[in-house]
Amino acid sequence: MAEINNNPGEKEVHLDIGLSNEDEARLKALNDTSPIGSDEVIASTGNVIVDIYNKINLYFQAMASVKTRDKVMFFELLSVMLNAGVPLIRSLYVLSDQTKNVKLKLITREMAKKVESGKKFSDAMASYSKVFTDAEIGMVRSGEATGKLNEVLKQIAMQAEKNASIMGKVKGAMIYPASIVCIMLGAVVVILVKVVPKITEIFDQSGVELPTSTKVLIWMSDIAKDHYIEALSVIIIFVVAFWLFKQTSTGKYMIDNALLRIPVFGEIFKKVALSRFSRNLSSLMKSGVAIVRALEINANAVGNEVYKKRILMAAEDVAQGIPLGENLNDSKFLFPDMVVSMITVGEQTAKVDEVADKIAEFYEEQVDETIKGLSKMLEPVILVVMGVTVGGLVAAVMQPIMDLTDVGKAL
Repeated sequence: MAEINNNPGEKEVHLDIGLSNEDEARLKALNDTSPIGSDEVIASTGNVIVDIYNKINLYFQAMASVKTRDKVMFFELLSVMLNAGVPLIRSLYVLSDQTKNVKLKLITREMAKKVESGKKFSDAMASYSKVFTDAEIGMVRSGEATGKLNEVLKQIAMQAEKNASIMGKVKGAMIYPASIVCIMLGAVVVILVKVVPKITEIFDQSGVELPTSTKVLIWMSDIAKDHYIEALSVIIIFVVAFWLFKQTSTGKYMIDNALLRIPVFGEIFKKVALSRFSRNLSSLMKSGVAIVRALEINANAVGNEVYKKRILMAAEDVAQGIPLGENLNDSKFLFPDMVVSMITVGEQTAKVDEVADKIAEFYEEQVDETIKGLSKMLEPVILVVMGVTVGGLVAAVMQPIMDLTDVGKAL
């Protein structure tokens, strides 16, 4: 068994069990790191200004989000320590001292206290639903019931890492087009504020009838130069209204439905949702969660309201005895024939978890390939948008100038 030195000043883990080299290295890292408890973070230094600064800094750090890599490390190390025979409560206290994320540090210490008072670990996690997902809580609950908590925690870490990898690739693919659009908008604003007003003076003095495109350009220039406060107010109101609408169940569903139908990106969102659905279903069923409960948990973890609604409907039908593959067969937009066929085979062979794993791997590879070629696909679209924008600006400016030239020649 692994032993923990009870001296609070020395959190040393003595290994006398057969662990892998990787697990031993992780436990050794716990010994080598200087422990910093959450109480010590806000300990008084004797300097009032420094103490106030530390408390303010701690407050903002505690309000920050918990990054996926911090959660992955948390679950991995907790799995290693439980596998080494370290009691759960002691493991949580040790991890609360070792983690660098202040919010996770405080949450881990509070969970340790809840478990120490008699609560289950899954119930303690459920108190922090904004940090731990329904899938993670459900898997931990099943691990507690089956006595395989250390194995479940390792599965959670692997799943979180893969999900984060997919979302990171999707966000990375969005950076290029988003940056181009921002640069283009910035250039347009500069032209409207600095260039167009000077040209407008020439047009006013000439008395030439301006084309509609030029009038629109001058109108936009007036707004950007003289009415930017009102314009910003309208934009802020629109953004806030959109955010509030997105918080409603109807708004979430409509926005997610629209995202799934966007050309190119809609396919990526669908593949991401399918990979999450399959990966979560596999992990939950491998952890011993019944398929109906696994579907209910999965619905809240897939990250898309359209899929959530359809998966919850499937869970109700499966509870009535309808096979999952047969149930999903009428939703080809959300679940392609290949997915339905593989799930059907998995049900017939009692290997739904293994089949779901294969589906997740397939769609993760599909997302990788699509993202790799995304920049090449978007380049012509971006060029067209930039060409139309620049061409429109040039046409709106040059047309009245050409008219002035014709008038001058006539004179």
